[in-house]
Amino acid sequence: MTETILEVHPFPQPNMPVECMLLPLQSIFSRRGTDYSFDIPQRLHSYMVVLFTKGHGQHFVDFQTYPYQEKTLLFIAQNQVHQWQIDLENDGLVIAFSKEFLYKSAQDRELLESYRIFDYSLQSPMLTLSDQDYERFCLLFQEIKEEFGQSVPDAFRQEILRNLLRTILLRAERLKCAEALPTVLTHYSDFVRFKERVEHDYSRTRNVKDYAYALGYSPKKLNQLTKVVLNKGAKSFIDERVLLEIKRLLSHTSLSIKEIAETTGFDEPTNLVKFFKRYTRQTPTMFRDYFSHS
Repeated sequence: MTETILEVHPFPQPNMPVECMLLPLQSIFSRRGTDYSFDIPQRLHSYMVVLFTKGHGQHFVDFQTYPYQEKTLLFIAQNQVHQWQIDLENDGLVIAFSKEFLYKSAQDRELLESYRIFDYSLQSPMLTLSDQDYERFCLLFQEIKEEFGQSVPDAFRQEILRNLLRTILLRAERLKCAEALPTVLTHYSDFVRFKERVEHDYSRTRNVKDYAYALGYSPKKLNQLTKVVLNKGAKSFIDERVLLEIKRLLSHTSLSIKEIAETTGFDEPTNLVKFFKRYTRQTPTMFRDYFSHS
């Protein structure tokens, strides 16, 4: 078991005027065995989009396994824990970018956080492309690659990169929205407000009433919202977020059960154990032992 999750902070970097980069997938896979290996669990402190152009395999995101093949897009949101499956026969293009690079205003940054493509709670982070859509995305990724390839950047580079990236995300979001039920799309912005509140406060409270009142809802209305969008109650969503963080800390850190309980808002370690067993049917120690021997 790794002592900690690998915290990947790609920005800022020396001699990098923009908080955006494009890397061939092969360059990431070839780092295995170096001081900065990518085949261990890592928390990315930026956003990431991957276009797989060759091969097939699996990618691990927050304890879920997602298969991919060529003509697939992968989306990783900021702070998610993911892990590469190294295969030197595969290839693709990887774009990493900061929220601050893509959007300059607070309103625009909120729009990024509302994108369904980066919503781990709603659907798979993968998007399988048709031949026509694959060609479109290949051209956009190639344009970004060419822009970075210019030996002498000019005053236009940053805005060109930003707009190409926006186009990639907007086209992907269009495809995701086409798959969604109309009722989900209608209520999705309200759900995003709830999700952001949970992300901010899950270690402080798991009480539906606290979230409902903070958002100006009744508990009944909040439950109606989550049932429309997720087909589950608000309490289930809150508990699942807490459970995810416990799993992350158990599998990727050496924190004690007591320390994890404190971090995730439990008064006593025994309460965390009861909570964890209720959802997983195993103790935190059993869960940790599995990952330490895997």
